This record gives sequence, C-alpha cells and structure tokens, in this order.
Amino acid sequence: MRVLFTTRGSSGHLGPLVPFARACQRAGHDVTVAAQEGFAANVERAGLPFEPFDAPDPEAWMPLMGDFGGLDFESAHRAMIGEFFAHLDLDAELPGLEALVERLRPDVIVRETWEFGSTLVAEQKGVPIARVALTTAAVEEESAAIAAPRVDAARRARGLPADPDGERLRRGLRLSVVPEAMEGSEAPFADATHRFRFTAGETSALPDWWPGNADPLVYLTFGSVAAGAHLPFYPRLYRAAIDALGPLPLRLLVTVGDAERDIAELGERFANVHVETWVDHDAVSAAAAAVVCHGGFGSTLGTLAHGKPLVIVPVFSADQWANGEAVARAGAGEILADDPGSRGALDLPSSAVLGALAGAVRRVLEGPARERAEAVATEMRALPPVDTAAPLLASLAADDPSPAL
Repeated sequence: MRVLFTTRGSSGHLGPLVPFARACQRAGHDVTVAAQEGFAANVERAGLPFEPFDAPDPEAWMPLMGDFGGLDFESAHRAMIGEFFAHLDLDAELPGLEALVERLRPDVIVRETWEFGSTLVAEQKGVPIARVALTTAAVEEESAAIAAPRVDAARRARGLPADPDGERLRRGLRLSVVPEAMEGSEAPFADATHRFRFTAGETSALPDWWPGNADPLVYLTFGSVAAGAHLPFYPRLYRAAIDALGPLPLRLLVTVGDAERDIAELGERFANVHVETWVDHDAVSAAAAAVVCHGGFGSTLGTLAHGKPLVIVPVFSADQWANGEAVARAGAGEILADDPGSRGALDLPSSAVLGALAGAVRRVLEGPARERAEAVATEMRALPPVDTAAPLLASLAADDPSPAL
C-alpha cells in the first residue's frame, strides 16, 4: 500500500502524524510525507521520506500576521484557520499536491486537522482519505465550520460539488491519541474516531542540578515557539512565571526552546531555579511532580502519559485553551486563562493569571489532580497501540482499490 501523509510541516502539525507514518512503515507500506518545502528538515529529522509543495508567498501572509497583534484572541484564531490554513496555505499547496498524487498514485491519503488541500485532491482523484487529530474533537468541529467557506470556494473553482457547511471536511476515518477522559461525553465524531495509545518515549536520568535538594521537581515550559524573536513573550513571560514559582519549596526546571535567545536575559534567578534551552520531555515528565506549560498538544499528552498533573497557561493558540479545559475536565490539573475574547492575540497572560500560578501549582502537587493524572495515564496505556492503525488504513484503501487517477 502507498500511503501519503499531508501536513503543513511545522513541528506541532507534523509531530502527531509521525507515529502513524512509522506504524505504516513497520507494516511494510510505502510512506511519503508531503509538506511545505520550508519544513523539509522537520520531516527528514523524523526519518521519513519527504516531498515538497509550495507555501504561501510572504507578501500574502506577512500582512495577515501583522494584523494579528491588533485582534482579540478569538478573532485571531478564526483568521488563522479561515484565512491562513484554509485559504493561503490551501491555494499555495494545491498545484504541487495535485502533481504529487498523480505521480505517486497513493492508495490512501492521511491528512492532519489543519491541512485542507488534500480533501479536494482526494475527492478529485478518487483516493480514500483519513485524518489524524491534532486537537480535541470539539476544536476540530469548530475548525471545520471556520474553514468551510474558504474550502468551499476552492471546491467550486475546481468543479467539485458545493460543501458550504463543511460536511465533507468532517467525514471519514479519524485517528486520535486524545484519551476519552479529555473529550467529554458529547464529543463530535464519536462514531468515526479510533483512539490509540500515546506512546511515551524512552526516559533517561536527568542531571542533578540541585545536589542534596529533595524538594518536588516542577517543570516549566512554554514550548518551542514562545521564545521566538518574532513574538513578544521572552523574557517577560518567563521572568514572571519564575518570580511566581521561585519562592515555593520546589526545584524549578525551565526550558526556553531552541530559539536563539540569551538565557542571561532572564536576569538573576532563585537558587532553586535552573534554566536550559532544551530537555527531553519524556525524561523530565517522568521525573517531575508536576508540569506547568502552555497547553501544546505534545506537551500536554506527553505529561499525562507519565501520569503527572499539569497547570496550563495558554499563550498563543486556541487549541491551548481547549487542551487546558480538557485537562481540567479530566481532573488531571488546572487551567489558568484569560477570556480569549478579551485578550489580544499577542498579549501576555494577565497579572491575575500569573498571580494565581503559585496557588495552582501547590494545589496540583498536594491535591487529587495527581491521582486523576495517573488514572488518565492508565486509560492511555490501555488503548490499542498505534500499529493497529495500519490495518485500518489498509481496509480503507481496499474499499476503493482503483483510484480514478
């Protein structure tokens, strides 16, 4: 079987696809990952075959990014999905993706939540399509509604049947590693969703940065993007969080990501605080008593896979709010968040949120969140391994053995 995985290619969009691509390889299938050309290194670092398609012209997307700073968070979220992912990205990728499908003749296409061009190409070429969820079902449902008008316009331009409400975006096999405890009892796509185990990676011992100190280890990270030079969060957000947590009786490990930022910008630190650019997430999650993070998909599930509670402070993406709410719904931690309708897209979390951080960390260290996080980890470990997704995809391809290429 030939399986084509399609994604924007940035780390957060590619990462959840990788286990499914590797599962298909282990099953003996021919796997290719198609992504924007600028993200080739991400795919190659994952050890997967890569084929490029075009990204939007900077002259098209840079004004949009500049406008984000003046929008409230909810408006920026809608613009990112409707104007960026479902319009600029889609228009740029379609010619290359169409040519690639003609050449590779895949038996099945597997896309990620916010890559929309493949839905048109799959329908045009008669190729079965599935998707890997990058978020909760509720956020996927919202995303389909936001993207629908732009995707429908592209459909009509190619002579495909109208889909103004995005029903075709919602169809098909959905592969997810989000445990049911985080979804809620009325989550969309229940009949189409197949859940798989989020597999934690191998762990290794951390260096002992605090010899003789046995206080609980708390890990603070805002992911790999927040410290970037094009965003306003570093060093102020990191400094505020360190100032809130440093006085507590704990060992605080902070990472700022691989961005070229000077750790010295954080200023003088407490003796119980240690800062690194990067530490293996599995290693620190296994050792930590709790994790404070932005609610990124990988950070959140990677922490829960080790049975550790979270305090989530959303920073710059709507799915971070959704992941925080899902963690709170499962009882595995807390979310500290401003109203996304009142906060600017590039604003720092408010002083009220940051002022509540110390109390939230104390509660998850001492309260029932620890037991609930372990219960979620138990649920995750009981799910089928991701390798069982390969036969599902093969069955999907077998239902349409002769794609009309």
